[in-house]
Amino acid sequence: MLGFWLINMIIPGDPEEAFITTSYGKWFLQRNNEFVKCKDAISKNQCAYTYSIEIATSMDDGAAACEASLDEMTPILLGSSFLSGLAVTSRISLPHSDVSIIQPTSHWPRERSIGDGSPCINSSDEFFQALEKFIVAWPTVSQTEKILILIHHWLDALGCWSFEDFYLSATTLLQIIAAIEERITGNSSLHYFPAVQSAANRVGITPLSRDFKDMRNNLIHEGKLIGGRFAGTDIEACSIVAAGSCQ
Repeated sequence: MLGFWLINMIIPGDPEEAFITTSYGKWFLQRNNEFVKCKDAISKNQCAYTYSIEIATSMDDGAAACEASLDEMTPILLGSSFLSGLAVTSRISLPHSDVSIIQPTSHWPRERSIGDGSPCINSSDEFFQALEKFIVAWPTVSQTEKILILIHHWLDALGCWSFEDFYLSATTLLQIIAAIEERITGNSSLHYFPAVQSAANRVGITPLSRDFKDMRNNLIHEGKLIGGRFAGTDIEACSIVAAGSCQ
């Protein structure tokens, strides 16, 4: 058996037990006996062990099988982080696990507090359906769409110390997406704004207005959010642009 303690894993409805079905079997999630206390600590800007996770794979199945199952922890943690808006990670194995964590891989989120999180799903069913799709797509899409760096940098944005820091992080994510779109389309002369619009059209979401680019340029070139080409007049207008850029 391979098993680990999960840090900051919060699922809508707080299920006591659940399964995540993957190519290598079923990962079993079980709520910590101190879950209520741990969840409260997370809401107060602390980190805590909320769930354990384990899979039946063992050394009896061979080292390759254990390594393949262990590799699934990366999309499980990153997918859970994205869906919950929390830095979901692990750094301690369960006592009876066949493989022990000596040092967490750098591919896993860094342990940190992001308050209550920013979930993009509404129920546990939505959570597990989306997570399982994320895990299935991980071997291919993670490379073509640079998901590893995008989610890590997105978590950094959520943990920002100022609105300006948050927005610069968001537009850096869009810069990465623009570079991906340039490669996918094969158009080496595709500029930032049309590249972001092209990426939105490709995946079927509403393209951003030019405001996000103008506000970014104001911040980079003038050191302020309002002014120059961005027509906004107050922080609320800036917030609307920032929210659209991060969706």
